[in-house]
Amino acid sequence: MIRRTLAEVMTRDTEPHQIPETLYGNLIDAVRKNLILAPMSMKIGAGSIKGSSIDIVTEDRDSSAVHSIGEGQEVPIDLGETSTFNLKPTKFGLRPVVTKEMQEDGQWDMITWNMNLAGYKMADKLDTLLFTELDTGAALTTDDNGASRTANTTSGAFNFANLTATMKMLEEDGYKCTDMICHPAVVEDIRNIAEFVHADKSGTTNPSQGLIGRIFGMDVHMSRNATSNYAYIIDRRHALIYAEKRPVTIERYNDVTRDLSGVVVTARWDARYLRPDAMAYIDTS
Repeated sequence: MIRRTLAEVMTRDTEPHQIPETLYGNLIDAVRKNLILAPMSMKIGAGSIKGSSIDIVTEDRDSSAVHSIGEGQEVPIDLGETSTFNLKPTKFGLRPVVTKEMQEDGQWDMITWNMNLAGYKMADKLDTLLFTELDTGAALTTDDNGASRTANTTSGAFNFANLTATMKMLEEDGYKCTDMICHPAVVEDIRNIAEFVHADKSGTTNPSQGLIGRIFGMDVHMSRNATSNYAYIIDRRHALIYAEKRPVTIERYNDVTRDLSGVVVTARWDARYLRPDAMAYIDTS
């Protein structure tokens, strides 16, 4: 039985294939969504999770104060306050199989192709979990009057007034706006704003990471996993967290009685928003 982590899975086998290497590479990389949130999130690795779950402790904002003290007076005791939540990783997995006939008649190594596809699907699942938490956390954020801090567009299209208003929400709470994450519908609006196009010319884009430019010091990303018509503004240092008890692991097996070969792909994750006021979103619908 062959056991591989995701990093090993995404490395191509050295054995020859029955079609050109360039075509094989195109097949593996074809039409894949940009998986972007995991690198922006705080990660708790398996070594830090002693049991089946882990308690995450965060310091409450403004939980202590500096006092003015008269000469000879006792310094007041003022302990910082904390909040705690629990992350309990759940097992996720899939099991693609191929028949012996598919391997014999196929134009490529079906097992290797399934390994790569399964690895991608697992990464997509983690990205989806993090986007769910991003939606939940952003919806919890309110201003001092208890009103939602979501910026809703009046024209149904992204504009700079909404962008700067949303950035202000985070900055007033002491956060830095590090990233803007957009659904493709919002990206279309952005590409039709001349000021953004000019700003983008000064930066270096990297399509492999879903980065489409920079504006106001933020990296701008596109993802189809984002909620339709949303543009999120986050401080990546404080927005999201996930626990990984088991990294993506692929085990290869053979079922001789059914003449099948396949892989079992599993991972154990849990994800959550970290600080809701470190994120907000613009709804352009």
